Amino acid sequence: MDDTVRKIAMAGFFHDIGKFAEREILGVTALYEQQNADIYQPSAKGYHTHVHALHTAAFIEHEAMKAALPAQCSLPKWGEGDSFINLAACHHKPETPMQWIITEADRLSSGVDRDTFDSAHNTAIPVKDYQSTRLLPIFEQLEAPDISGSKDAFRFVYPLAVLSPENIFPVKKEIGVPKGKDLAKQEYLSLFKAFFEAVPKLLHKDDIDLWFEHFDSLFLHYASAIPQARVGSIVPDVSLYDHCRMTAALATALYIYHRDNGTLTEKAIKDEQEKKFLFIQGDCYGIQDFIFRGFGDTRRFRSKLLRGRSFAVSLFSELAADMICREIGLPFSSVVENAAGKFAVIAPNTPLVRQKVQDVWQEITKWLFDQTFGETMIGISTLDANAVDFTGHGYKKFRARLAKAAENCKASRFDAGLYCGSVSSYLDDFDNSLSDSLCPFCGKRPSSPLAQNDPYLKSEGASGQENASACSICRDHIYLGTSLVKKSRLAVLKNQQDHPLKSDCLLAPIFGRYQLVFSNGGDFSGLSKKGLTLLRCFDIGADFSKSASRECATRYMAGYVPVYRDEDMNDPRFIEGRRSDEKQMEMIEQLEHGKPKTFSHIAAAAKNPLGERPGSFVGMEALGVLKADVDNLGKLFAEGLKPERHTLSRLATLSRQLHFFFAVYLPHLLEQDERFKDVYTVFAGGDDLLLIGPWNRMFALALFLQEKFADYVCHNPKISFSAGITLHRPSAPLDQIGKAAEDALEASKNAGKNSLTYFGQTVTWQNARQLSGVKAVLLQWLEARHASRGIIYRLNYLIDMAALERSLVSGRDIHITDMNCTRWRAFLTYSTQRNAGKELKGEQRERVVKDIIANTAKWLNDFGGALRIGLWEVLYNIRRR
Repeated sequence: MDDTVRKIAMAGFFHDIGKFAEREILGVTALYEQQNADIYQPSAKGYHTHVHALHTAAFIEHEAMKAALPAQCSLPKWGEGDSFINLAACHHKPETPMQWIITEADRLSSGVDRDTFDSAHNTAIPVKDYQSTRLLPIFEQLEAPDISGSKDAFRFVYPLAVLSPENIFPVKKEIGVPKGKDLAKQEYLSLFKAFFEAVPKLLHKDDIDLWFEHFDSLFLHYASAIPQARVGSIVPDVSLYDHCRMTAALATALYIYHRDNGTLTEKAIKDEQEKKFLFIQGDCYGIQDFIFRGFGDTRRFRSKLLRGRSFAVSLFSELAADMICREIGLPFSSVVENAAGKFAVIAPNTPLVRQKVQDVWQEITKWLFDQTFGETMIGISTLDANAVDFTGHGYKKFRARLAKAAENCKASRFDAGLYCGSVSSYLDDFDNSLSDSLCPFCGKRPSSPLAQNDPYLKSEGASGQENASACSICRDHIYLGTSLVKKSRLAVLKNQQDHPLKSDCLLAPIFGRYQLVFSNGGDFSGLSKKGLTLLRCFDIGADFSKSASRECATRYMAGYVPVYRDEDMNDPRFIEGRRSDEKQMEMIEQLEHGKPKTFSHIAAAAKNPLGERPGSFVGMEALGVLKADVDNLGKLFAEGLKPERHTLSRLATLSRQLHFFFAVYLPHLLEQDERFKDVYTVFAGGDDLLLIGPWNRMFALALFLQEKFADYVCHNPKISFSAGITLHRPSAPLDQIGKAAEDALEASKNAGKNSLTYFGQTVTWQNARQLSGVKAVLLQWLEARHASRGIIYRLNYLIDMAALERSLVSGRDIHITDMNCTRWRAFLTYSTQRNAGKELKGEQRERVVKDIIANTAKWLNDFGGALRIGLWEVLYNIRRR
């Protein structure tokens, strides 16, 4: 990537920073305005307009920013053409072709972003109220055409605040919109002051590519809730951050296209019919099989393998997009979407770029095929576009073509002529001198001599083995899974032969190009001194504390992992004497403060204290697996917005906001809510999640997440998610866990979506909440000794009898021996009158008996077999071994 491309990208990103910058903090004087207004601001009716352009220049020229920004930003001869400040700040008064590049990208991005309210509604926002305008949720508009006609129809806004798990939720308009201009201005001042003070703390000022990525992340934290357009009859639902990021991507593609075609003129730049853009999209296939592949010794490292494999999938998409950008010569800002194994890049539409994309795809495909034998692949498809394709009705048609291109790519994910048939060198790669010639973890690849006796293979349950083997890929997944918990910062290095790194790195660099090293902070300057090239640097977990420096870019890639806390050290559930001495000693040895909990310990956390016997517990020891994803997402993206609002930037914003619920809010919830601190994240991002925890926490967690998701999407009834919960022994094979969870989720989808499947029963979320209430009533009866365990257990038979009666009534045949099913009411009455409330007398007992009969009969009629959800939640919780 050359310096001019860097400058264009950064100028496109910085161009509207003046909408955030506050003149009081920048110290913009009347003299500064007098000297610079004619340079950066257009005029209308004798007055200068677009004052934010002047403030963009003032931000770049401020003494504190001159010291904080990379030195190139102040050089008049950085790259070709105009200075950085003039490219960034002259977009409303362009005079040169390069300034027109930023102007056209801004106009295209603004045309993408700015839609107006219906003219029938007098909802124009006056200029004097611009700081009171708050970002409107796109979620509230989806499949709700009446909402988007007027700003007064919106009930929610986003609070003007730094990004956090709490602040990504919309709030009621009366709460989020400040009362009065003074309060609105103060909110902006406070937010910008914090941002302004954070910029000088960014790392890698001497490496402009790394610094720019850190700045982008910082700007996301502070500007993702600022509306891009705040006056007039616009719909303020696209953030300033998304607009600036999109402008940078479009400007970069425009500049390279016209540069390479020798058409860097104002007329050519303003031509919106020419196919100047190449939209590149990538998708990772086979994720489920990749993550849950199980074989032999997988159980010894199951949690680390799950973490490592899930993280590897995120890295595949992240680094595939990076690889494309580096080959073409694009900055990271050209990646406009990246979540859940999918990415999108806006590039210039030239033959050379097309060829380089094809070359990268072939290189990635070969590496993945060599490692996974076609089980996991990345599909990359391209589609050319002009400016019209990115707006309104044109973009809706363009999205349909994109979907078709992605579908065709998935159907031909690799060249059958090159890769089908036997793998001729497969047997040659086995080394019989190793302790295991076949990898004991995947059972698919040959073990690697590089991994023999690797320290990461002895870190959990293998410390006594003198000879530990694995293939390079499985060893790397264990390395990733181990490091994710212990380290918070990731360095992506250019792979080099004979590098000085020892064991703390990948044995099989990703795509053969990318090496990874973890740390707990720092700028990795020591690696550069060793001759290594640092390509990327980001924090993989989110620190939302007030003390967080945000000195480095953040990627929300590491989910929450439960670790041992002080209160776990002497928890008798983990060291009960019922276990064999060998097993008990193993459990005790694994208790180490700050170390990730094993699945055995997570399952043990499901047991409940037995009140009359201190230190004793009841309840089933098992894992619960919760898998969920958003319903009808493709339809929502394709048809949820009015055609004129169906735009690139708006859908990118929607995708990012949806991703944040799973990648930002969910880990925070699991860490902060005491009920869910033992729940383990396998993956969470994009539009789905998979969690493993104590079985008796997962039902409550599913209900809570569904409630919070409704809050997140403004209680729009058209946006929902479905889920499935399954139960497993802590030693269950990984592939069994993955398939069962997928089947449960699929049952919810097949039943009409917006549903939960649990204990093999599929119910709506409303019924699930009612069944949670049933559970509470059953527990009350037991605690008050109104009902015995026998009565509760016999509900199983009543459920079966009622189900058979339903079949009979509906006209289905049943066996003659099952005809007594019609007697379930009599059986309920008899059993309850005989066994309920034995410690009560007279009218009190009579009331209790009637209450149990009435409630049980109603539940059986209302829920049928689904009553097992509430019943089995109780039975498994009181189960004695």
